[in-house]
Amino acid sequence: METTAADPTLLTVIGGIVVLLVAFIAYGVYASFGPGSKELRDTIDEHAKMHELGIAHGHGGRKS
Repeated sequence: METTAADPTLLTVIGGIVVLLVAFIAYGVYASFGPGSKELRDTIDEHAKMHELGIAHGHGGRKS
């Protein structure tokens, strides 16, 4: 039976990727639900309301 040694460079790279992924997810949760979330806008909802008013894609309004 042979024993194999794990490559420390590969473990370091994978560990770094995992740490970055967890950090990005944690920052996303913080930005979405933390104190800064009060400044966020729902741009999709704003765009839908502009469609209801008929001004979503025009620069000068309706020209009839």
